[in-house]
Amino acid sequence: MRDTRHQLQPERTTQILGEAAIVCKAIERHRLTATYLGDTERAHELGALGSGVSELILALTRPHQQFNAA
Repeated sequence: MRDTRHQLQPERTTQILGEAAIVCKAIERHRLTATYLGDTERAHELGALGSGVSELILALTRPHQQFNAA
């Protein structure tokens, strides 16, 4: 849960999204290489890593939601 005091500025969000796109492309390139070389375990791990990065980016870009713990 993000606190409203810690919401990112639009410029910083844009920078993070751009850097995340570079990371995702690199992960995918390594995953494809591992697949080509027959290293299916590594390819699977890299796929999971890329998915995790994508989930983090989606969480960053979702509107702030307040959750009630009660």
